[in-house]
Amino acid sequence: MLPDRPRTSTDHRADIQGLRAVAVLLVVFAHAGVRFVAGGFVGVDVFFVLSGFLITGLLLAEARTRGSVSLLEFYVRRARRILPAAALALVVTDAAAFFLLNFVRARDAVVDSLHAAAFAANFHFAAQGVDYFARQEPPSPILHYWSLSVEEQFYLVWPLLLSLTLFGVAVRRRRGAADSDHEKRLLRVVIVLATASFGWSMYLTAAAPTKAYFSPFTRAWELGLGATLAVAASRIEHAPSAARLGMGWLGLTAVACSAAVFSDRTPFPGAFALVPTVGTALAIVAGMGGPSRFSVGRVLSLRPMRVVGDRSYALYLWHWPVLIIAGEYAGRDLGTGVKLGLMVAAFLLSCVSYALVENPIRRRVRSRSATAAVVVAFTAAVLGTATASIAAIGREQHRFEEASAGHAPAQATTAASYRYARIHGALPAVVAAVAAAGRGAPIPSGLTPPIGQLRNFPPPYRPPDGCILRDTSSETTGRVCRIGRAKSSRLIVLMGDSHANMWLPPLLEMAWRDGWTVVPLVRLGCTPGTWVTNDRGCREWYHWAIGEVRRLHPRVTLLGGSIDEQASPATRSAMEAVLAAAHELESAGPVVLIGDPEGLREDPVDCLLARHATMASCTTTWSSRSRAAYDEIARRAPQLGVGFLPTREFVCFRHECPAVIGRTIAWMDTNHLTVAYSAQLGDAFRAVFVDVVRKLRPTQSGRRAIGSAASRG
Repeated sequence: MLPDRPRTSTDHRADIQGLRAVAVLLVVFAHAGVRFVAGGFVGVDVFFVLSGFLITGLLLAEARTRGSVSLLEFYVRRARRILPAAALALVVTDAAAFFLLNFVRARDAVVDSLHAAAFAANFHFAAQGVDYFARQEPPSPILHYWSLSVEEQFYLVWPLLLSLTLFGVAVRRRRGAADSDHEKRLLRVVIVLATASFGWSMYLTAAAPTKAYFSPFTRAWELGLGATLAVAASRIEHAPSAARLGMGWLGLTAVACSAAVFSDRTPFPGAFALVPTVGTALAIVAGMGGPSRFSVGRVLSLRPMRVVGDRSYALYLWHWPVLIIAGEYAGRDLGTGVKLGLMVAAFLLSCVSYALVENPIRRRVRSRSATAAVVVAFTAAVLGTATASIAAIGREQHRFEEASAGHAPAQATTAASYRYARIHGALPAVVAAVAAAGRGAPIPSGLTPPIGQLRNFPPPYRPPDGCILRDTSSETTGRVCRIGRAKSSRLIVLMGDSHANMWLPPLLEMAWRDGWTVVPLVRLGCTPGTWVTNDRGCREWYHWAIGEVRRLHPRVTLLGGSIDEQASPATRSAMEAVLAAAHELESAGPVVLIGDPEGLREDPVDCLLARHATMASCTTTWSSRSRAAYDEIARRAPQLGVGFLPTREFVCFRHECPAVIGRTIAWMDTNHLTVAYSAQLGDAFRAVFVDVVRKLRPTQSGRRAIGSAASRG
């Protein structure tokens, strides 16, 4: 038989509940904007280690006492423990989103909830390229379900693997068949798999940070670390009390320091995740012999910590939708004090759901049939609420689009528009839109694209798969695709991130008209600030793209990227990276930097669907300080002998940038043009391009480009 189980591996431990409290409070305070815990997202990693330890301990206890592991019973217990509270939070969140948010945000939340109900939220958000830290737009109120999905995906596999390792079969009862050799074999299996997962986490965090953050394969080692402690508990529980005392405080300090020092710019999970996870492991080991007078377990076992720990799951479920929906309903960033007040409300809500749903079902529902009935009821509630919400949202969207329908077609720019812009400082449609904002005019009817299709409006031309690398991709090299007049010898390379890619529609229109071949070397999400930093995926892609430009030796290279219009070290880094890249590429032929214009402060979806929206309320005014990066790049580009393609006049006039220009929604989010508006800029873009190329320094390759472009212009 396996050795007698350690007393602390599966018994209820007050210090473990205290660690749960630490984990959830770190997450809550970080999300509430408390500055000294900016890295509080590590609380999720604490949860992963605790979960791996506790669940593995329960499985081992069953193996020791019964001589087998019942997979069915395990999943019944998990369903009883996890599903009711999670489903209740989804139902309430869907209903709140429908009644409190605009139909676009509500629809997104409902769709997200369906993925969360299937425990696939992490894959869903990774595929969308969602930034967990939500720098650009309001995050989903369901975003936090990604971690629950990771756990459940792990536990879909782990019990089966544990049983096979211990007994050689999954469900057959072999009392007395498991001995210490089987335990050692299980320990080796856990260590090997956790090591492989950690290695993959290191690689993917550098190559594709968004994908790495949500991947179960980059997080499995954290649960595996907890599982290792459970399997090896009989060997490590007899550590000297003095050693355990030191380990406990060292572990809690490591967790606290990671929460205080880490930020949204820390590459994660990767190697940095070792700090909070190993710290949690040390705290777990410290409590295996029971709390002593000065141990960390004594603090973690205090009643307030245990109360929060008991409700940590419910608090985790409720705090995020309360915070996000309240902020979106208010239509502005909430202060830290307000957010902390909302977190108190979320805690009260978690106490109610814990007392009325989570705890009663866990304690009173015992049989498989009763559990199945509970699962069916809550699943039906989630699906029914989602179905009803989507139908109602569809009707609301239809009414909105009918009420705002118009018949005036979107107007494309012309060469005359460009000449007007040279004199007046912006395209005539932009000047008119800013004037309308000054009058407080209403939002025009008949908008293109329809507000409900703002993010998925079809482009006039879509490059073949692999030509544009997504930010969720781990690839550092892409296909070299020739688009436009693909057989032409007159080559333009477009290099950069999504801010370069948004100019592809007018560039392709120019290419078809003037006989250019266009090669896009684009990796979404690889902003200039990452080209020379420790983001290995973007750094390697950048060097590959530089090499391809030199190999292709194009007549013109268009270089673009996101420059955060805030006077910050990150802005300076991105700006210098763009200028350095332009200088590096100049040996391959003429280089033109595409200006990165100011966008909006508020997402157009929220602005245009707000109550009493007007052109004024959907126009952003930028200060000269906010515009400094654009102006400095425009000034320094000629000093480097490269061109600068001004784009501010396409979207802004006199420091003001409207969300709607003519009858077209110009911005997809706060900093990306819509395909519909970008495609209208063909003639203006071409006129600017010809003007800029004509003035480039007349190198041999430059003369060829100037002559060709000028003759067409």
